Amino acid sequence: MSAPRLRLRLVLPIGLILLVVVLGTLQYRWLGQVSEAERAQLQRSLNQRAREFADQFDSLIGFAYARLGVTEDAVTNDLWRRLDEKVSNWKAAGAPHPDLVKAVYFTRRGTDGTSRTLEQLVIGTGTGQAIDWPERLTPVLRVLDRVPPRPTDVPPTAQLLALSRTSVVESVPALIIPVTQAPRAVGTSGNVMMAIQMPTSAAVIVELDREVLTNRVLPELVERVFPEREAGQYHIAIRGSGPAPLYSRGITDADEVTPANADATATFFAAPHREMFTRTITEGQMLSWELSTSIVPASKTGVAVSARTAQPPTGNVSIMVQERSAQAPAAGQVFVTALGGWTIALRHGAGSLDAAVNQARRRNVVISFSILSVLAFGVGIIVVNARRSEKLAAQQMDFVATVSHELRTPLAVIRSAAQNLSAGVVDDPAKAKRYGELIEAEGRRLTDMVEEVLEFAGLSGQRRALALKAVDVVSLVQDVVSSSANLLSAAHVEADVTVAEDVPLVNGDEEALRRAISNLLANALKHGADGRWVGLSVTRHTQDGRDEVHIAVSDRGRGIDAEDLARVFEPFYRGRHALDQQIQGNGLGLSLVQRIAEAHGGRATVTSTPGQGATFTLQLPVAADLVGV
Repeated sequence: MSAPRLRLRLVLPIGLILLVVVLGTLQYRWLGQVSEAERAQLQRSLNQRAREFADQFDSLIGFAYARLGVTEDAVTNDLWRRLDEKVSNWKAAGAPHPDLVKAVYFTRRGTDGTSRTLEQLVIGTGTGQAIDWPERLTPVLRVLDRVPPRPTDVPPTAQLLALSRTSVVESVPALIIPVTQAPRAVGTSGNVMMAIQMPTSAAVIVELDREVLTNRVLPELVERVFPEREAGQYHIAIRGSGPAPLYSRGITDADEVTPANADATATFFAAPHREMFTRTITEGQMLSWELSTSIVPASKTGVAVSARTAQPPTGNVSIMVQERSAQAPAAGQVFVTALGGWTIALRHGAGSLDAAVNQARRRNVVISFSILSVLAFGVGIIVVNARRSEKLAAQQMDFVATVSHELRTPLAVIRSAAQNLSAGVVDDPAKAKRYGELIEAEGRRLTDMVEEVLEFAGLSGQRRALALKAVDVVSLVQDVVSSSANLLSAAHVEADVTVAEDVPLVNGDEEALRRAISNLLANALKHGADGRWVGLSVTRHTQDGRDEVHIAVSDRGRGIDAEDLARVFEPFYRGRHALDQQIQGNGLGLSLVQRIAEAHGGRATVTSTPGQGATFTLQLPVAADLVGV
């Protein structure tokens, strides 16, 4: 094949391979972008669900706060009956866990202005009783004591405005609900009127049942927001101020989830009713008041005020605002607890979101590149098969040319002899006999070539069934050597036949085996005649646990080249030496020998040493091994 045609045929497979490489590169980049987008989406979803959990918990606690708070009017008018009604109404209004409230207390400043009294509601009776501060409520008392006294530099006539959030003492746990005055208008601006519900120094303390919170409320909310089917996907830990988690799922001791190593966190149980406060002032404005020591513009509050931040212990912020407008109402002081609470920490089961995304990316890369590898392998197979098809086609064309040449020679001899006989050129009976023998020999040669081709076609297409019977291969070998005497004599080759004593019968097709042995002998005469010797041996061997008969044909010729040794049994294949020396043959003889051996359940092998000849062996199972096959 010419070089330009070869290059042209290589354009398509090379182009396909380059296309696969380009697709692989684009696929890798695309998978990277998809992984980044997936990670961002997972992060948003996880943050949203963590916040959803926190909001649902705060909503539950805020429902109790909204129902159990009282105004200053209730303190002076039958406080305990009203508190008891509020507890009953809270339970009747659909509280999901009516036993969540463990106890309800009321506290106010004592007559000395510094100490605090404590009274407990006897739930269900509408009465209360004064008690000493129990040890478990000590954290609540410390929070209440953090409210600084009235600054000494503020005139007695100054009007004070206090901002507050709900205080949550999560270590108890308990809610501190300030007792409030009735809402009072502060000012108006256009169609907007601003009113503030002023708190007092008194407060209702709602003690919550920790066991209910940790053993029932938290597991139920976790299952609602993170269903059990996702139990292996996310590891969850809910922590308070203590070292041990309040609740965990999917976590071992060696695999602790903390806010520091979590993929998403959310704080709750710190200000569960802040939405009530934002009815008066936005959260952003409230924060600016907490952190600023400058004048707060009237455009934000409707009133010109100056803010000063008191410094209570860490974790709480108290703010007092001095009103400068003569229209502002008088106000008291109250505390603010802005920090604290519980935290839910979420981490992906793979170790982190990054690890999960990387795992998915690696999996997608492996799958994608496996598909591309299959495509590349398919392209390679197509190229290899195309090359093999071209070689096979070339071998078949060579076979046709060789067979045509092989047929032409005996046909020419037969025609020439026949013409001489018909023309009367030969009138001597001895010469006529020689002409007849020549015609018979060339006719036999033609018949052998045709039979060889038909035999190959019949065996390769499985159209001819073998007529199996017990065959004496020793007699068969001797008969083949005897019938080939003329060929041996013409080639000046001596045949040496060696037969072992214990050779058994084989179960085979006698005609097929005869052709195989004849082909091996003819092959030895063609390629090893210069050694002037051909040896045939019949022996018995045990191979892979079964008895076999080995028929070996050896010569002392030039041997077989190493590059040809592995291909001598391929159909249509002829070695380089045979082509260079124009040795007669069609490339089917040895292939036919191998096919006959395999059809009998055996095999054909070859060994050769360059310069020392070659040995072809036909290995056949004995008759007993083929019984029932």
